[in-house]
Amino acid sequence: MAGFFSLVAFLSLVFLPFAGFFLALLAPLPLVHLVAGGRPSLLGWGWVAVVMAGATLTLQVEWLAALTLGYILLAVWPAVSVEVWLRRSWSTGRWVAIVAVGALAMASLGTVAFFAPAPPAEALAERLAAAVRDSGSMASLFGVGGEEVLATALRTTAFLLPAIVALYVMCVALFLRPRLALLGIPRGGGSFRAYASEEWLPIGFALGGLGWVFATGMAKWIAGNLLVTVLGLYFVHGLAIIFFYLGRWIGDNRWLRLAVLIFALQLPVTVVLSGLGIADSFFRLRRPEGPEGGNQS
Repeated sequence: MAGFFSLVAFLSLVFLPFAGFFLALLAPLPLVHLVAGGRPSLLGWGWVAVVMAGATLTLQVEWLAALTLGYILLAVWPAVSVEVWLRRSWSTGRWVAIVAVGALAMASLGTVAFFAPAPPAEALAERLAAAVRDSGSMASLFGVGGEEVLATALRTTAFLLPAIVALYVMCVALFLRPRLALLGIPRGGGSFRAYASEEWLPIGFALGGLGWVFATGMAKWIAGNLLVTVLGLYFVHGLAIIFFYLGRWIGDNRWLRLAVLIFALQLPVTVVLSGLGIADSFFRLRRPEGPEGGNQS
């Protein structure tokens, strides 16, 4: 039943356009519950993956292949990462980085395989543009003269699709983190205010930035998506710094935390928080908390 419930939670992302964005965060929980009970998550997701992959190979339908990959990314991969984490002494920041970068790699490979031999970003942009032209409703939202704005948005979305997927899977992991202890799994405990990024993340930032500036073609696409994913990870780090200093005023008030999060998601603020995360990786911006100095979450 764990696999069935995880599949239903994942499918809400497809069939419930707004609410599904939040309900899909629950997709790995039934599988992680198996892990908490001492059983492998494979018992839950194995048969679902086999059925979906078999249907994809039999029917040769593109959207089934996309659904199969999406289920693996959103439900299976976070649950499997928790199983691996139980055998490793990773910090929370390292686990979140592994989940995000692993999702980026899978999403990138899936996108390349889906559109091969055409360049993935260009092929996806053409698909999105064709879908918008056929519907007509999206274009009408931008009004007269908004075609260029819409075209730019579609090209950006197509280019950064793997990073967008990776950042959403990162959100799934962050939603899962505080619930691991509630399930009896000895990982992810502690205050979010002490969260710190993976110490090797600056290498990804440097590779992504240099690749974005100097590379071309497929290498530029990979580097750009890596850079955005790393900046998303640093944004979480910067948000933890903000909660560290506002904790005494926010307390346990969830509405105030939500208000801070919504404010932080505004584009100029997001860039500033990513910068704070990068700076804190080199110069400590928080006073030490506890014996570990606030480096574990």
